[in-house]
Amino acid sequence: MPIAVRSRFAFWIAGLYLVLGLAAWTLPLIAKPGESLAGVYIAMLALPWSTVLTWLTDGLGIDSMVFSFLFLLVGLFLNTAILYYGIAWLTGRIF
Repeated sequence: MPIAVRSRFAFWIAGLYLVLGLAAWTLPLIAKPGESLAGVYIAMLALPWSTVLTWLTDGLGIDSMVFSFLFLLVGLFLNTAILYYGIAWLTGRIF
């Protein structure tokens, strides 16, 4: 049974964003220990959730790399859903 897709264009753009985001998410895991800027790509792709992450870690006192990576992964999935539904809505309104 095929999955109902509102817009193929939105599906491909959101899929490309998700693949790039997952590649950026795995980059800090495979980087050398001395490379401190390996996580900047996932922080940029997961905006604005990465700023919420800094508020949470400062406010709750949580300093865990696992929590940060999982939170950024959830932010990436949220951004993908927002991107898909936003583009599908816009293409439905334009065409």
